[in-house]
Amino acid sequence: MPQTDLEQHSLALQKIIRDKIHETGSISFATFMQMSLYCPGFGYYSSGNYKFGKQGDFITAPELGSLFAKSLASQFSQVIKSLDNPIILELGAGTGQFAYDCLVELDKLKALPEKYYILEVSADLQQRQVTKIHELPKHLSQLVEWISQPLANKFNGIVFANEVVDALPVEVFRFHNNQYQQMQVTWDSGFQKTWGKFPKNQLKQIEDKNLVLNEGYISEFIPHLNSWLNSITQNLNQGVVIFVDYGYERNAYYHPQRSEGTLICFYQHQANCNYFQNIGTQDMTAFVDFTALAEAGDSCGLDVDGFTTQAHFLMALGIQNHLGDSQNDYKSYYQNTTELKKLTLPNEMGEKFKVMAFSRNYSDELIGFTLSNQLHLL
Repeated sequence: MPQTDLEQHSLALQKIIRDKIHETGSISFATFMQMSLYCPGFGYYSSGNYKFGKQGDFITAPELGSLFAKSLASQFSQVIKSLDNPIILELGAGTGQFAYDCLVELDKLKALPEKYYILEVSADLQQRQVTKIHELPKHLSQLVEWISQPLANKFNGIVFANEVVDALPVEVFRFHNNQYQQMQVTWDSGFQKTWGKFPKNQLKQIEDKNLVLNEGYISEFIPHLNSWLNSITQNLNQGVVIFVDYGYERNAYYHPQRSEGTLICFYQHQANCNYFQNIGTQDMTAFVDFTALAEAGDSCGLDVDGFTTQAHFLMALGIQNHLGDSQNDYKSYYQNTTELKKLTLPNEMGEKFKVMAFSRNYSDELIGFTLSNQLHLL
């Protein structure tokens, strides 16, 4: 049977990873995940395979419709109107749909930024974003600029990321015989997992969490979270940083019942735990430890301003005000109502997804957290 393009793509990436393993005998799981997702030309986010929407592997909030972006625009407007020369920096902009809808709404609110930067590591996704942004009126499309590295100069404004932190490579650990062991990846007629010792600096990262775990407990953490967050926020002079993602505060993240961790793969809208299959052609992700994210923000000199569920955040921003007219345009109203339910209901995205905000030299209370602010849970 002839191999499909996806199979050939996966086999090519597997060889690259095998060669890396042969250099040292094994690699950490974080290295394996990094290569699987971001290896130039072959990693899941670096290749040309369709990822978002019905034809891809998962659907993000901006792909459901425009309510998510319109609501966030209300929050952005509050910040933009109080800053000098504000910009927006979006990390990993997906198809560009969020930027498109957000700029349209900011235009209506008379709160356009000086620039809308998109930091995108995938050349393929950047091209799709360019195509989408070019559909905007010129006065909006000309605001958008793509960058491949964090901004090098000081700026005021907003850093925003939706479902980005969950895609950062994680180290997987096991608590065994009162010690933390690192999952490592080897090759023997296929990729295999083994358990070894952690480097001292990473071992300290786990020990500092002061976890109480049962024998055999498996979970994960992001090893370079502090340096990653610092790289994108160090030049923020005044403004806010907003993350939207699925995850938990630490006590829930490392709950005794969550003893197999949160690492999951998505392939054609089906979730699986087979991270050694469909390499380079499926998404690989872990839930976010928001307590760790808050600690990283603190280490970067940011103030932790807000933490709440996506449902509370969007309702505080008035998402219900964007439903439209049920009498004159029922079809649109029905579609918007369906989208609102997916974004806010507890059994959909409403509680699984959380919102965390940081600030620097910005003292106003963010309106997205006026309904509920659960910083005490962290």
